Amino acid sequence: MPSSDIALARARGLVAQIVPEDVADAGPAEDLRDYGLDSVRVMDLIARVAEQGGQIGYADLVGGPTLALIASALDGAAPTPQPTPQTEGHR
Repeated sequence: MPSSDIALARARGLVAQIVPEDVADAGPAEDLRDYGLDSVRVMDLIARVAEQGGQIGYADLVGGPTLALIASALDGAAPTPQPTPQTEGHR
């Protein structure tokens, strides 16, 4: 899969976790507001994109959030590593 296809799949996966409608068949340019992506869910999406190493802002999404737009923010981005708790006795 080319990196843009991977990013599109990652975007679809993130959106699927947030919106109430099934986005499995959503086209890359379809407006995700039609799938239930409202302003509150956009804030959640922004945080999830950041956790995946991407960068996107509210202003980027307000005009018409699409999978392609989210994928472009994720393309080439690596997930942010989460800190692991130190176990007692290990330094």
